[in-house]
Amino acid sequence: MIRRCSKSVAGAALAVVLALLVIPFGAATLAGSDSGPADETATDVYYQTPGVPSGPPAPVGDPLTYPRYGSLDNRTLVWFVTQQHTYFGGFVLALPIFCVILEFAGLVTRNRAAAVRYDQTARDFLRVTLLAMSLTAVVGSLMLGLFIWFYPSFMKYMGGTFKTMMPVYAFIFNAEALCLIAYYYTWNRLATPALKWCHAALGILCNVFGAVLLFLANSWIAFMMSPAGVDAQGRFLGNVWHLMHTALWNPLNVHRFLADIMSGGAVVLAYASYRFLTSKSEEERAYYDWVGAVFLIVTVIALLPMPFAGYWLMKSVYAFRQSMGVTMMGGLLTWLFVVQALLIGVLFLGINYYLWQSMGRLQGGKRYEQAYKYLVLGLTGCLFVWLTPHTVMMTGGEVKAMGGAQHPVVGNYGVMSAKNGAVNLMICLTALSYIFYRRANRTITVSWARKGNTALAVLFGAGMANILWLAIYGFYVPA
Repeated sequence: MIRRCSKSVAGAALAVVLALLVIPFGAATLAGSDSGPADETATDVYYQTPGVPSGPPAPVGDPLTYPRYGSLDNRTLVWFVTQQHTYFGGFVLALPIFCVILEFAGLVTRNRAAAVRYDQTARDFLRVTLLAMSLTAVVGSLMLGLFIWFYPSFMKYMGGTFKTMMPVYAFIFNAEALCLIAYYYTWNRLATPALKWCHAALGILCNVFGAVLLFLANSWIAFMMSPAGVDAQGRFLGNVWHLMHTALWNPLNVHRFLADIMSGGAVVLAYASYRFLTSKSEEERAYYDWVGAVFLIVTVIALLPMPFAGYWLMKSVYAFRQSMGVTMMGGLLTWLFVVQALLIGVLFLGINYYLWQSMGRLQGGKRYEQAYKYLVLGLTGCLFVWLTPHTVMMTGGEVKAMGGAQHPVVGNYGVMSAKNGAVNLMICLTALSYIFYRRANRTITVSWARKGNTALAVLFGAGMANILWLAIYGFYVPA
């Protein structure tokens, strides 16, 4: 089990408090105000509603706007720090959710030993959450400093446009951090049965603050990709809801929330697997095996809807501006999507492999071993279809020699009809593996077991056959 580290937790809490003083101050320094004339009206570029400009116009890029210091690649540095902040932020969002779920499970279970185990696991993870929160705050402060230093005009514009939201963001950030600290330090003080429900409610409040914080941050990202609430010059028109509620805000919220839950569960799953392999006592091995089983469920549940959230996001991108979608999936960023497809395929294969390995340790799991080869064959075939690119990297001369960007051979493959069918089949096969895993150590005793198994087989068979037929039929639909 994770060792108690009160001094480390206290240090983490102090780091959080110090970061709380930096982020609101940095946010406040960004807010600029370059309003237009009071009697001027303009039209929202997305909602097409009138409004009075009350913010600065979007900056025009020039060498002085985005300075470069020697050979240092500013974009790579900012991307790296932002990515670390995203990782830690997602982990901080996911872990309190896990803690509340575990604490609630301990409250409702009638098994006293299981309740103690749920409660102890939740507190151990909460301790890690505080440490991760401090790192998130520090990296976030560093990210803010880099943006202000390298991209001053951009940050001045964003600060001036979102100046009404900056105090709200600072308040929510402070509230979540302080609520998280209170949630940890009141764990023993609110341990009685009646007060334990109040403590769980405090955890729910902490998660509400975390979700709102995620949604606010997503509104900035969505605004940069699909602006709304501003006129053609980029000036804020006074409607904060339009500024937040852009075309990509809701899809981005769903996609990032599921991604944070999945990645957080995968980190805990990897940690539990490592501790299971390195633990020397049977008691510890049994404990970490149980932790792995719990968070395997969490990871699979979050993984299965992820492709649908991704498709919704990209559908919204194409609906907002088709040229942006073409650039992302068929232009400059095409090969990043190929790499992303590879990583998604590895995720599905990895989850299935973990399920099969877990079933190998269960006595009842041996009856499903014959199905593994068919699952591997199906997943691998789907992965190859999913990874097949629609085009290849070409120089200008090669494009000219071919008479266009469409490759005469590869251009017939890698279309979205086939890719959609492949990823949906991978989802079905992963769900089937998970059902096998859940049934491995169970014996069905109900009288309608045979009929139920037949209905389940028909459901999966008919569903996958329909997906395959739609994928093939899509080739004959005019583009």
